[in-house]
Amino acid sequence: MNNTGIFFLVVGPSGAGKDSLIDGARAVLGDNYLFARRVITRPTGSPGEDHEGVSDMEFTRRQEAGEFLVTWDAHELRYGLPASLTDALSRGMHVVANGSRSVIAALAARLPRFVVVLVTAPQEILAQRIARRGRESGEQVARRVARQAAPLPADVPCITVSNDCTLEVGMARFVEALRQGPEIGAEPPASHPSLMAKLRGEALDEAAYVAILRDAIAGRYTEAALTEFLVTTAGNLTDDEVVALARARTAFTPRIDWDRPLVVDKHSMGGVPGSRITLIVVPIVAAYGLAMPKTSSRAITSAAGTADAMETVARVDLTQDDVRRCVMQTAACIAWNGRLNHSVVDDVMNAITRPLGIDSRRWSVASILSKKYTAGATHVMVDLPYGPQTKLASRADAEALGALFALVGKGMGMHVHALATDGSRPIGRGIGPALEVRDVLQVLDSDPDAPADLRAKALRFAAEIIAFDPRVGTPDEGMRIARQLLSEGKAKAAFERIAAAQGRRADPVTPGAHTEVIHAERPGRVTGIDGLGISGVARAAGAPRSAGAGVDLLCTIGTPVVPGQPLYRIHAETADALAAAVVAARDDGVCRDAGRIDPD
Repeated sequence: MNNTGIFFLVVGPSGAGKDSLIDGARAVLGDNYLFARRVITRPTGSPGEDHEGVSDMEFTRRQEAGEFLVTWDAHELRYGLPASLTDALSRGMHVVANGSRSVIAALAARLPRFVVVLVTAPQEILAQRIARRGRESGEQVARRVARQAAPLPADVPCITVSNDCTLEVGMARFVEALRQGPEIGAEPPASHPSLMAKLRGEALDEAAYVAILRDAIAGRYTEAALTEFLVTTAGNLTDDEVVALARARTAFTPRIDWDRPLVVDKHSMGGVPGSRITLIVVPIVAAYGLAMPKTSSRAITSAAGTADAMETVARVDLTQDDVRRCVMQTAACIAWNGRLNHSVVDDVMNAITRPLGIDSRRWSVASILSKKYTAGATHVMVDLPYGPQTKLASRADAEALGALFALVGKGMGMHVHALATDGSRPIGRGIGPALEVRDVLQVLDSDPDAPADLRAKALRFAAEIIAFDPRVGTPDEGMRIARQLLSEGKAKAAFERIAAAQGRRADPVTPGAHTEVIHAERPGRVTGIDGLGISGVARAAGAPRSAGAGVDLLCTIGTPVVPGQPLYRIHAETADALAAAVVAARDDGVCRDAGRIDPD
């Protein structure tokens, strides 16, 4: 029996909350766990972790004297872990240390029992936590979150811990990982033959995927082994395997039972600025009487997500009990999915796929529909925008993916219908949370100035969802009902009830008061709008973290313009943010950022 203790190296991106989890575990775990105190070239007592502060000269002296187990440099500081930690390991104690990915290989080579604990969280949560520190601008936060970490070395045991919820939940997961460590690496995982079969290109069934996912969640595979599995799987999934994988994923999350024969949901592949139709579709469907417990994401790289937009009006950080109450009272909700649609499978897999940029549409279909299934949906509408700046290049790509969605949905006992939609231009006028909600409210109020494209797309999806009801039957009849509910103000009343049930904000966010209008520099006609460029300007203004920031489009495709004519207005909540956005708008020329203006 190996009596040597395990060395746990805790790594993770900025904002993951490593220090908080380590502090919490220190107070819970027994005397058999030693929490390393790092030596850092900054004063003792500085904000942050409890460390031993030394001068650069003293650090060098200790390094040359062999007093460190390992050292590394980061953020213009030098870090070291004392060599004396090996004495504790030899006595059978487990050591927990906050470290860097850069030293994993060196430690793995020197220590007989070594495990990496990778602390992760979704990018939107990382961004929020970093932003709350108040030390970096919105763009600096975005760059830090998007920074890709190097993959872990092969054959290093790794346990992934998702710290995406409350501190108490994160601590419980972290403590369980440390207690689980002694079980790692003793024998190959039971699912290893199935994993190897997939690496050889063979198809797997549902039971095999359940076994592999269970062992992956338990940390029984190295990151290198999982990376090879995911890369292979991403490019080699049959239709039957997508169904098997989707069904396997549901084994790790209990399904919500709504005790209703028809529970509807909607998903969009995204990529279209301003397309905030969910905030219109949900109240129309709720006004009709169908249950629609909608959970939505926050923005990661765009100027707004559905949850960001809804949060300008009402609370979105709902618990499962909150969602049940809202659906009972109003038939629907529009909540943030970070608290409700948690997937332990994604915790492990996203930690690998995101840094490597692995993007498998077929894996995504399994992931999306497994979450819809466990959330209790029986019928799902999917929006598949296609265009040069979306995830789907052509209508044919969108329709092929839509057919797969329908097939996998059927294999899970759900009715799934997908629509290919034009994603070549923004939808609506506002880009940014408060501006997009302004457009939504104009549509719900039947304001004649409401964006016609936003209204039309929202009605189309509401009609298709209402048509799920066998009493309605056809999208045409669904459209008649949806238009009536909108024009009679019943959809707006439903939106107000939903906001009140979720917890209406006492001070709804309004568009930022600091503004700058960007004008045309030459005559011509607007022939295109660069959605990525416009979103970049909105993010430079502070969106989505500053909910009032964004861009208001003042022209549409086909508009003839003359020099000096307004193209769009930038909104920001501070003068400095506005100045940064104006610089972003002018860096590459106004026409490139606003769109394309061709001569008449």
